[in-house]
Amino acid sequence: MNLPIRGFTDLVRDMCSAITASVEGLIDVSIGSILRAMIEANAAIALWLQWLVAQVLQMTRAATSKGSDLDSWMADFSFIRCPASSASGTVTLSRNSAAVGSVVPAGAVVKTSDGSVSFVIATDASNSAWSSASAAYLMPIGLLAIDLPVTAIVPGSGGNVVASTITLLASPVTGVDSVVNAYATVGGSDAESDDAFRARFSSFLASLSRATQDAIGYAISGVAPNIKYLLLENSDGAGGFRPGNIVATIDDGTGAIDSELYSALATAITAVRGVGTMFSILPATVVQVAVSLTLAMTPGVATSSVQSSVSAAIAGYFATLAVGGQVSITRISQAAYSADARILNVGGITLNGTLVDLQIEPTCIAYCQSIGLN
Repeated sequence: MNLPIRGFTDLVRDMCSAITASVEGLIDVSIGSILRAMIEANAAIALWLQWLVAQVLQMTRAATSKGSDLDSWMADFSFIRCPASSASGTVTLSRNSAAVGSVVPAGAVVKTSDGSVSFVIATDASNSAWSSASAAYLMPIGLLAIDLPVTAIVPGSGGNVVASTITLLASPVTGVDSVVNAYATVGGSDAESDDAFRARFSSFLASLSRATQDAIGYAISGVAPNIKYLLLENSDGAGGFRPGNIVATIDDGTGAIDSELYSALATAITAVRGVGTMFSILPATVVQVAVSLTLAMTPGVATSSVQSSVSAAIAGYFATLAVGGQVSITRISQAAYSADARILNVGGITLNGTLVDLQIEPTCIAYCQSIGLN
């Protein structure tokens, strides 16, 4: 039901009409009169009470509540929002002289060149340079550089930075002169949005029947944010027939499944699968796609001026592709047009050198390898 919301002017007009209709003689309700001042004061209070009612109704419905209010609503069903995750990667610490040894403590902080994103040196006991006794990495005499793992301090997609942007040592490390990341950091994702949270709640209700594709899909989506999946029944994952087996092809944006994620997925699927059925978890095979397109610009506008916005728009399209999803030339054209109003025409689109849509196998997912603009 839509609330009959009234504005301040409507409230004042209705009050004036009610008063004049209830008296026999003329009364002064003109601006500046005492009665008009009282009417406007009452209208202001009524407007405030109306706003409070609207706020209460908004917060008590999942369809309209937001943020922490939506979290508290869902908490009645023990349904929790997927939290943000921190990006991770590898940095190379270098020094000009290796005449003496250096110690790099776990927890040392490095930053991007503009200082906006901070990373902490993470503990990796499998690294040959790690010393448990010192809780640090050791750079012995003669070693000029060492590669170490880092994790973004603040969870979220902002921690996904491109290569060669982590260049500042925020924590002084004796004997280390420079730091750089040869590759981009990955894996950072924002907390689940309100819209995605509501959509997953629908899947949660559908999963209560258990032992269905909806149930398994919901269990997978609740393990971590931004997980894409495809379920194949009675398959062995290689296209063969295997009765009673479910193959879950997974992509979390990294192109691989680490042991921690695999364990969490296995636990989640085991809780909802049917008795007597089996399942396999496989990482989606990454298909790298090189995109090339030709832009016709408004006279006087260089193609280079829109390169970053067009690249971001096309990368955003690839991010929406599901496992086994087709890469569409027309969708890429649409993304390019939406990037900048100064683009007059988009043509010559090729995907890995071909002029047709790219068909992706059910166990594969397309990643954008490069974007060439002409």
